[in-house]
Amino acid sequence: MELYAKGKNILTHPIGRLFIQGEKFGDTVKINLNRIYEGVDLAGFSFAVHGITSEGWEAVQALVVIVRNDKIVLDWDVSSDFTLNSGKLDLELRASGTYNGVERILKFNMPSVEVIPTVNGRNGPLPETGEQLISQINGAAAAGLQEIQSEIEAFDLESVEERLDNIEADTAIYLARPEVIPVTQAEYDHSVHKQNALYVIVEEDEE
Repeated sequence: MELYAKGKNILTHPIGRLFIQGEKFGDTVKINLNRIYEGVDLAGFSFAVHGITSEGWEAVQALVVIVRNDKIVLDWDVSSDFTLNSGKLDLELRASGTYNGVERILKFNMPSVEVIPTVNGRNGPLPETGEQLISQINGAAAAGLQEIQSEIEAFDLESVEERLDNIEADTAIYLARPEVIPVTQAEYDHSVHKQNALYVIVEEDEE
């Protein structure tokens, strides 16, 4: 869909009922301007569409600028901020930049358009609520995957292997130590001696 400016007025009747509540980047609107306005070359300016929904929410979106000889074409890939609420949507195009050493801001009038209500049954959530829920779920899933990936990247396998080697070495030293068995001389003389055991002769208790 294409719109054309006459001076600082942009005719919006072609998109008067184009948008439907809850849409997200569903339409790309091309806005055609003259490159020169009142002697000011707008080729180096930044452009953004500002909108106010029927419930008072403000939406702002920067536009892609294409300069073609004496014309400027702006690509507006309409975000969901502009279709959040059904009803009247007030619009304004703003250009900002520096020309001949002077900072300038130009505002282009865009007559209001209508955002058509989406089809919704009594048993369904409001469109923005349902779509926000899906977005939140997708965002949480992406964040979880990112956290898992970060933990995997931070995992130091070499350090873990070194710790396991140390534990194994300590265990081997412990197991190599002989069993210490305290016995009296009489018990030692009349017992079967174990291999790899250290017998310590202790004095018999006096009765």
